[in-house]
Amino acid sequence: MAAAAEMLLQDIALKDDLAVKLGDALDVKASIGLVVITFLATQSAYFLDKQSLPHGGRLFQFASIISVTVAGILALMELWPRTYMIPEPEGGAIEERIEQLADFYGEAANSESISDQLTRDEIQWAKNRIMTNQRHNRNKAYTLAWSFRFTAASLVLNLLTLTAFILRLS
Repeated sequence: MAAAAEMLLQDIALKDDLAVKLGDALDVKASIGLVVITFLATQSAYFLDKQSLPHGGRLFQFASIISVTVAGILALMELWPRTYMIPEPEGGAIEERIEQLADFYGEAANSESISDQLTRDEIQWAKNRIMTNQRHNRNKAYTLAWSFRFTAASLVLNLLTLTAFILRLS
């Protein structure tokens, strides 16, 4: 029982750590997305500044600006700080729980029963952390995916504008 619980606790701790790392990876992607968004916004400003830009190109650019603005807002929403639950052994929660268990078991308390219950508690705490952190990551991934879609739309619109501009020059 103790060996299986220990292996389960290690597996859950690994998943707990991966949930936080996934949040970090999503933040890196959103940061890269912001660089692309900034480039596309600058490109749109450049296109709109050109007097020889055809009317269709201007329409593409107004749509691109709206799209890149939404993408930027979504990227910032993804990067908005969230509080990830992380294990805090220094917080005294374990010592407090040991005291509670010793009081609960009373004279029947032994180190094995307290240890088994504490292991079950730690597993439940880790599961709670994982569920909270995964909820954060699902929200971040959803927001990032929509930011990417709007960025891609802006990119396509800028490419269409470039094509219209080149066709007018030729």
